[in-house]
Amino acid sequence: MAFIDYLRRFFTFFRFKHSVVLVTSIALSVLFWLYAPLVAFNDIYSFASVSSRVSVLVAFWAVILFFVLLRPLMNYFASRKDEKNDKLKEIKKESMDSFGKAKRNFLLSLKDAKTTWKKDINFKKLPLIMIIGNEGAGKSAFINYSNIEFPLSDSLDTYKKIHQSTTNFNLYVSKFGALLDTEGIHFAQESLYQPTATEELPEDDVEKNRDYLLKKGVWNEFLHFLKRNDFNSRLSGAVLIIDTKKFLEGTQEYFDELIRYMVKRINDCEKHLGIKFPIYVVFSKLDLIDGMGDYFKLFNEDVANKALGINLDSNFTAQTLETELKGLSDSLFKHLMSKNSISHMLEDKKRSYLFLKQLENFFVLVKDFVTKLSSQNALKNTSVINGVYFVSAYQENIPINYLTNTICDKYSIKKPLLRAVNNYSKQSYFVKSFLKEIAFKANVTKFGAQNRFIKFINFALVAALCVGVYFGSSYILNIKNTKEQIAANNVDKISNYLDNKKYKDLTATQKIELLNLLKQSLNDYPRIFSGDTKFEYITLDTSYKGFTPVKALYYDLSADFFKNTVLTEMENILKTESDPDKLIKAFYMYDSLFDKNYTNVDLFKIWIAANWDKFEKYGVAKDEFLAHIEAILNAKNLSISADQSAQSAANTKLTPVQRAKRLYSILEFISFKDEKSFYDIKKEVENLNQVVQEKEAFNPFNKIYTKENLRDFLAKLSSNIDETAGIESWLMDTNSSLKDISSNEKKELSIAVVELYLQNYADKWNQILRAIEPNEFATKKEVIDELEILSKRENPLNSLIKLTNQNTNLNDENLLKYIYSLGFASSEIKRIFTDFSTKFTNYHALNSDGSLDLISNDVTNVYKKVSDYNFEMLQSSDDKIVYAINGIKNENDPFIVLNNDAKKLPDELNEYYQKLSKLAWKQVENGASSLLATAYKDDVLDDFESLIKPYYPFNENSAKAVSIEEFKRFFGKDGTWNSFYDKYLKQILSKTGSGYKVRPKYAKELRFNKSFLENIAYIDRISNLMLDSNDELKLNYNLKAVDLSANFSHINIGYANNSLAYDHTIPSNLLVSSKSFDISTQFKFNAVSNAGSDKKEISFDGEWGWYKLLKASNFSSIGVSTLNFDGKKESYFGFEVTPNGGELLELMNIIPTIDLPRKMLY
Repeated sequence: MAFIDYLRRFFTFFRFKHSVVLVTSIALSVLFWLYAPLVAFNDIYSFASVSSRVSVLVAFWAVILFFVLLRPLMNYFASRKDEKNDKLKEIKKESMDSFGKAKRNFLLSLKDAKTTWKKDINFKKLPLIMIIGNEGAGKSAFINYSNIEFPLSDSLDTYKKIHQSTTNFNLYVSKFGALLDTEGIHFAQESLYQPTATEELPEDDVEKNRDYLLKKGVWNEFLHFLKRNDFNSRLSGAVLIIDTKKFLEGTQEYFDELIRYMVKRINDCEKHLGIKFPIYVVFSKLDLIDGMGDYFKLFNEDVANKALGINLDSNFTAQTLETELKGLSDSLFKHLMSKNSISHMLEDKKRSYLFLKQLENFFVLVKDFVTKLSSQNALKNTSVINGVYFVSAYQENIPINYLTNTICDKYSIKKPLLRAVNNYSKQSYFVKSFLKEIAFKANVTKFGAQNRFIKFINFALVAALCVGVYFGSSYILNIKNTKEQIAANNVDKISNYLDNKKYKDLTATQKIELLNLLKQSLNDYPRIFSGDTKFEYITLDTSYKGFTPVKALYYDLSADFFKNTVLTEMENILKTESDPDKLIKAFYMYDSLFDKNYTNVDLFKIWIAANWDKFEKYGVAKDEFLAHIEAILNAKNLSISADQSAQSAANTKLTPVQRAKRLYSILEFISFKDEKSFYDIKKEVENLNQVVQEKEAFNPFNKIYTKENLRDFLAKLSSNIDETAGIESWLMDTNSSLKDISSNEKKELSIAVVELYLQNYADKWNQILRAIEPNEFATKKEVIDELEILSKRENPLNSLIKLTNQNTNLNDENLLKYIYSLGFASSEIKRIFTDFSTKFTNYHALNSDGSLDLISNDVTNVYKKVSDYNFEMLQSSDDKIVYAINGIKNENDPFIVLNNDAKKLPDELNEYYQKLSKLAWKQVENGASSLLATAYKDDVLDDFESLIKPYYPFNENSAKAVSIEEFKRFFGKDGTWNSFYDKYLKQILSKTGSGYKVRPKYAKELRFNKSFLENIAYIDRISNLMLDSNDELKLNYNLKAVDLSANFSHINIGYANNSLAYDHTIPSNLLVSSKSFDISTQFKFNAVSNAGSDKKEISFDGEWGWYKLLKASNFSSIGVSTLNFDGKKESYFGFEVTPNGGELLELMNIIPTIDLPRKMLY
């Protein structure tokens, strides 16, 4: 693999010390040249000029070269006087000259091949096979008589019929592949080295081992040449040529040497070329086995161009090799039997059979040899044997009967004389096919794929390098541009903010904004605060240095901010605070700012957080403010001065305070070490916020106010008082010490501190108990979920009560015994702790009287009641509404039971459950509101929208009128609206002269729509005007005719059986009774002209005819109303309506405007 080979070469390069030194020196030089100008010493850039950097690099490389070249130079001068070195150089030169000729011949062969074949071949794609073997094994004959065309230069005279042995290296190039012929002595070069002692090396005696060193040098030059130019990693296979005669006649030593030489040469090739390739074992001069010519005469002439042998898998075994050779032998024998009739001479048959038998014995030897060769080769090399083949390149020797010779040798019988047989066929057997079809093609596919893969890898490497350089350069440029842009933006922000402004004129909020702006700018450069300068030049992270003045400005402005905020507020506290506990803590923190021995940044931040109400006005986020304070307090040079008047005022106010009180305040304050000093009650009681409102009392507090830490507090009390006394003495500037008082006084002081401690202890837990209040959830689901949680015996509130009891029940014998053992007076401690526990006795009793279980059961019943009310479908909506409106009257109702049982609990819990009951009842009322709204829609609004509103007279444009019966069903005393009112709203709404009003009891829970209240007042008024107590129409009026236009002589008016005639003389009256009208009634007005030829008629039909007349006329409740004919003012009829004119006018105004809203409640 090309890529792996590159990696191997890369890492091999770094195996040498000089290589590492060279690469490291170059890298250091490049880095020095790039980044040295940025290095400054006391703001002096020593390497800014090119000449200074060149001088340093010259000196650096002079030192490097001196130490690197010192040893080689010494060795060189020493070798100048060494005779042996001279001889070795001479041999090396000779070997280079010798191979130089071979290399020249290679290039000539390549040139001839390219000239001859032109574009028919591409040498880079041709397989290259190396031919190796002992001298005289037949390597040159194997090539020269292979029947493959190799164009050779006439000047080299290498193509000869009388094939001489190769004395160097020859290259033969054909269309199918190229062959490298090697000199046999190179294969067995180790045979030239004959040491006389085990410790002897070839270089020890150059003269004696000259031939070996020379051949070894030539061989190494040859391998080195194969790695270069057109031959680079081109080797596609190796063919080991073995002389059959020598093999059959050879000894075991011959076999072992042959294997050793073969393994060594393959190892040399793999090591130098970094590749593996197939190996072929070829036995030449097969014609020397007697009978070969006679046997192969049985075949046709084309058999000579076939291959004789076997292919082998890479992991073949001796058994598989034996099987393959046996198969080959059997195949040859079967062919002999099949051709028996062709040969007529018994002698020829005997010789053919004799050849096969000799071949069988030959195969046995081959099997053992190849098996051993494979096993030895596998130990050192990765290349494997791919096949075993047999060839006869040129028949020129007298064949030998190896069977006869073996028998004669074994039984000491005289060998018969060899009989010369004219067996010169002058034909090459099995060579061409082996080379062309097997050796050249075996690796060609793999080689082509490998070549393509190499090209792809090379292309990918170049592409990756280019992409890497591109992205690397882009990354560096982007970093540069980004840093410049960030710096420019930060400078612009600061500059824009300070435009036309003076710092002294800025308000506190503006100063904070400026500080935040500076801090945000500096946050872009983490190194400016960390001080970490590692790799800053390598990572190109040096832009922060430009903002060093900004950092200094930030610290100066922070100090100024600190003076004008924190110091100002602290001095104000010292002057105005009257609470001794708060005053002494503020005094301690204030004075600690001016004495580094007492400065505690974490404690100061805790004090700021505890007094955050003093600093909120500056408009800075709490965490941000604390971060500024921490940065200021950690600054090395904080330039601030104390206000002595504030210190004096604090000292004056604290002097009268009992010393025990002062000591305890400081002791309690300094007990805060870190976050572990806090006790978080929310972590102790899971899901507390689900049943209790979030209040400050539940925030983390000092863990000394827990029973678990009480022991530790009292155990360390004596030493802590000593430490606190030192702080108090420094703070009050009294120089007093506890060493100056008696032991009794110190004990009294300790008892006083314990009393103060327990007093604060009790106050803390009382604050927690007073803070418990149920969550006022807005949605029905949240309230029901809260009830469900509290209905369980194990709920967060009960857990809080149990935790309170656990921490407040200090009247514990084991605890008291432990406290006594600390040296406290038993009587005093007993009194103090008993008084403490007495404060929480009513809560301690809850553990045993089952009150918590009882109240949880009551909540369970309320939870079920509320759930059933909101979700149970079996109970009717009417019953639910009535239950909520009428209120609870059953003493066994869950709400009454919960309220009564809650009164038996401690005050805080009683108040909690009373509020919880109200919240739950509110959900009942809310549910009733929803049901009431639904009932209003179903019972009232739908009827009004569908049966009343669309029709006359409520819709004056409608051609169809509301029937009087439908009107009565809705507006009547027992009608839709009054039934709904009596059933649901009678207890909620009260009727007044001006309409309906919500009773005070329901005013908060039920918010009625103003439009609804107005419209139901209209409904009530319509009902009262039109209907009597029996829901009959009661509205009547007298129609008095008083005027008629001059163009009419008289007018006739009538409805049902009632009529009136008026002729400009005496006014006439007609009683109009609304109940006399039905759907067939016609209220007619017929006006007749003086001549009688012109008549005008107007008719008002139906049950609302009496109302239509009034709407059609210009009605007046106190004067004359006018009815126009054909819309003409000159054709009119004047009449008066008495009585009830005002009621009629009111009715006419109300009816068209009534419109019930879709929502009764908000």
